[in-house]
Amino acid sequence: MAPVKKKRSKQRSIAHTLMTEINSVYERPIMKLASDPDLEIIKIPTPSLVINRIIGGGMALGRHVELFGDPNTGKSTIMYGTMALSQQRGNICGLVDPEGVFDADWFRHLGGFPEELLYARPDTAEEIIGALRIMVEKAVEGAPIEVIGIDSQSAMVTKEQVEQDPDKEERVASQARMMSRALRLLTTRNKKVLFIWTNQLRSNIGFGSQFQPNVTSGGRAMSFYATTRLEFKKTGAVTQSGKLAEKGELKTKPVKVGDWIQIKSQKEKTSRPYQQGAYIFRTDKGRIDFASEIIHLGLEDEIIDKKGNKWVYESVDGNEYSGDLKFWNKLLSDDEELCDELVNAINDQTHELSKVS
Repeated sequence: MAPVKKKRSKQRSIAHTLMTEINSVYERPIMKLASDPDLEIIKIPTPSLVINRIIGGGMALGRHVELFGDPNTGKSTIMYGTMALSQQRGNICGLVDPEGVFDADWFRHLGGFPEELLYARPDTAEEIIGALRIMVEKAVEGAPIEVIGIDSQSAMVTKEQVEQDPDKEERVASQARMMSRALRLLTTRNKKVLFIWTNQLRSNIGFGSQFQPNVTSGGRAMSFYATTRLEFKKTGAVTQSGKLAEKGELKTKPVKVGDWIQIKSQKEKTSRPYQQGAYIFRTDKGRIDFASEIIHLGLEDEIIDKKGNKWVYESVDGNEYSGDLKFWNKLLSDDEELCDELVNAINDQTHELSKVS
């Protein structure tokens, strides 16, 4: 082993000398060794245990993340929740809201601080990109900007489209060209800012639509530049008994309160790709059902069992808990110690699975 170590030491010395010579030519550090701490992948958690599992612990700083798929599946909730967690750690976040749907009370409900959130609703996509570039530059200069959310890419309208005479035929792919230029510029300068983009699916009417019937809006640039792309899809309705007036009578009927959502990792460059998971998104409450995540991951990790129509868990103290989803929602809300025990066990498994084998 000694000769190998000696050879490696020689190679390191040569690499360091070459780096120094190249940087001296440009009079700035454009070259680094790949062991530089600045190149370490740092991940921050999302508010979803399932998504953290799918992407290896969280979203990577300095990258682009795209959340796309069916409406009312929790995409914006994940984005806002991630920003709220970032603010709680003492960072500054930014939101670009071309749709104009931001709700300060909802953001506060998710744990965020609207009075500390940089908010922009520019008129055109070019202004949006300009605002994003300024925030990236401020982050490079040392401002504690950690997460910037764009909700959504689909609603971005280029200056060309704004000025276009509605009676004339629109020029093809205006937004796609703009996004290609914008992502090149943002990616070149960005160092540690996490960009979270929400997007929508569109019907593919072009060549090959029989193989890929749905595509994301804004062209293909995001699929190339994004480190993480998560697809959200509804897989089944969740109902509960409710009172409904029908034909002059009050009846007890099943009422839809949410959906089971399947999340698939269509692209992941910092962890294992093509992972998937599921949670319940409560449309009546506008949030992810926490108990459904605990149950889903607990079953996968074999710390929770299914017996009949109930889920069963034996705690480290030997106590057994058994019940349906409603029971688990109340239990996890009331028993903070038990909740922490389950979350810690699930997070430990997520950490183990994210390690490079």
